[in-house]
Amino acid sequence: MSLKAGKEALLRKHYTEAIAILTEYSQESTDLTSKNYIQAQIWLVSAYKKTGRADKAIAICEQLEAYADPQLQKWAQKSLTTLRAVLDAPADNRIKRNEDVASVIKSDPRRYRKKDVTLSLPSRYIYFLIASLILTVLAFIGLQFLLGYGISLIFTPIFTFEWLIVISVVSFIFSILLFFMSPWIIDITQKQYHRIQWITLADLDEKSPEAVEIIENFCEKYNIFVPRLGWIEDDAPVAFIYGVISNSTRIVVSRGLFECLDDDEIAAVYAYQLGRIRNKSFATLTFISAPVQVLYFIYVLLSRRSYQAKSAKQIWQVAAAIANVLYSLSNYLLIWVSHASTIVSDRFASEVTGNPNALARALPKMARQMLPYNQPAIPTNRLLESTRTLGVCDRQTMTAIGLAMEIAHEGLSEQDPYRVFLWELFNPWRRWLEIHSTHPLVGKRLKFLAGYSKQLGLLTEYDFAELLKEEKKLNKKRLYQNFWRDLFIQISPVVGVVIAIVAAMLLSRLFNRWLLLSFLMIGLGLGFMLQGSLRYPDFRRVEDTDLVSLLIDPYASYVQGTPVQIPGELLGYGTDEFYLGYAMRLEDQGGVAFLNYIPSFRQWIIDPSMTIKNLEMLCDRSVIATGWFRRGKFPIIDLSTLQPIMEDRPKQRASLTSYHQFWNNICSSILVLLGLSLLLLTSRLF
Repeated sequence: MSLKAGKEALLRKHYTEAIAILTEYSQESTDLTSKNYIQAQIWLVSAYKKTGRADKAIAICEQLEAYADPQLQKWAQKSLTTLRAVLDAPADNRIKRNEDVASVIKSDPRRYRKKDVTLSLPSRYIYFLIASLILTVLAFIGLQFLLGYGISLIFTPIFTFEWLIVISVVSFIFSILLFFMSPWIIDITQKQYHRIQWITLADLDEKSPEAVEIIENFCEKYNIFVPRLGWIEDDAPVAFIYGVISNSTRIVVSRGLFECLDDDEIAAVYAYQLGRIRNKSFATLTFISAPVQVLYFIYVLLSRRSYQAKSAKQIWQVAAAIANVLYSLSNYLLIWVSHASTIVSDRFASEVTGNPNALARALPKMARQMLPYNQPAIPTNRLLESTRTLGVCDRQTMTAIGLAMEIAHEGLSEQDPYRVFLWELFNPWRRWLEIHSTHPLVGKRLKFLAGYSKQLGLLTEYDFAELLKEEKKLNKKRLYQNFWRDLFIQISPVVGVVIAIVAAMLLSRLFNRWLLLSFLMIGLGLGFMLQGSLRYPDFRRVEDTDLVSLLIDPYASYVQGTPVQIPGELLGYGTDEFYLGYAMRLEDQGGVAFLNYIPSFRQWIIDPSMTIKNLEMLCDRSVIATGWFRRGKFPIIDLSTLQPIMEDRPKQRASLTSYHQFWNNICSSILVLLGLSLLLLTSRLF
């Protein structure tokens, strides 16, 4: 058997097959100190951990601990600590996994004895929903009016009252037409991404009998037609609703949703969609989403064209990037309606099902199912991206939750991965992240759902009631000191620009028309220089940690990196649209961490072949990553160095050094020097 075959079986998650191949390979090896033999042992430890055989993994780690290499000893010791904790844990407390029977084993429902209960929600959320519906429609019509005003200036230099009447009438008529055509527009655009199959209640009854019961009771109670039910063959967990009249709505779900949820959880997701019908937000979301969907469709077409083009490829890429930016910005029109609607619809789903815990389980499970599509350098799933506002949750803020749920599902960490919700509950930066999300953060939604469970006298999922008590133990002073520090770091370039403008106004008597531009370049450069020096602190107090510890830290910064050191196995790399450089995936003891690597100028711009060569040599090897961890939309580590645990080829050193601080200092210094040069030249010549 070959080492490559064992590696491929491990990557496919065929752990039993990988164990058989790697064991046979190890038995046939004659040199027990060779790099390949040790690599096989490390992969065996990983395979045994995945299958719950901590005893076998411990035996291998104890053998590796006896090797002379210090890095290998350190890795083995850390692994032993984790494995012994798993082995010593009580059997009932371990999270078990059996993929073959996951679809038939039902979760503990923790539900109320009857459905259609009444739950309290502060009235301000209802008022917020009403206000957001009205203001969003007015803002959208106002944008149409401004667009018409801009077009009118092409034809007339003076904006008269007659033009005002014409533009107002056209905007009103266009809005009415768009309102009734919006479901048809979404039908067309969605057809371009995925072919929707329309199913009946009888078809759905085979998959989720409780969901059928919820839909039938809802339609009978409110005297409306059964929504048209759609089905999409896609692994991503998606459920969304659209339409403008209650009697002609469409509720569309994907196969991936049914693969990751149980019957009561699926029913809760359908109840959530019915909640949007009940609170009338579905019509506004559909009305505004239709042109937004068109923008995304244009982006997809331009992206395809850029890949197919044999010439002028860059022009098509720029056009696609502009369309993507416009699509992302247009989503902000829907944020407040979606936020308010989500809170009210969560309450409605809990009332209709009498089971707030079902939705509380469904959201993290969906985050885990989305994880393969929410990683840097991985192509975006178009179904997930195009239905951000119409769906149940925003895929862009689900990565941290998905990672924690994967770790909990594997059951390989001695820490509590569910503490990942603490950051979304108590860290001040959560509000900034939520402003850029189409839905409230999962932690906030689970807090409401836990409150509904408490009203019904039920236990909460993930011991959420105990997590809420953690607020009293948190150091509020530290939280907000970190926040104000981070805010200063984040706005330091803006502060530099403001100071430059003020200085230019005070020195306006110099009569230098280039003074403002010079000062702006200097101020912006100094601001970026200060930002970089504070964002990447030194490594005198670097922490040897793991992914779970980073995810559950409620003090984790959104801006300033925390120096960390993580051992693991480098799984792969790629270029990424969210970060400069290369995005890499590192599997540590608990899960997959994301690394952001920026090479030097020569290795990145002039000759990237050496960088690619080093990355290829490090892939699938046990390495130690040192860098700065930041908790944002994507929890990520800005890499400093990446080194193999065992250096088996001294003449072909395969380590990497990242240059985040270098590039920040170079770019900011160039700005400052350009500003100073312009100031000196213009002060002499003009």
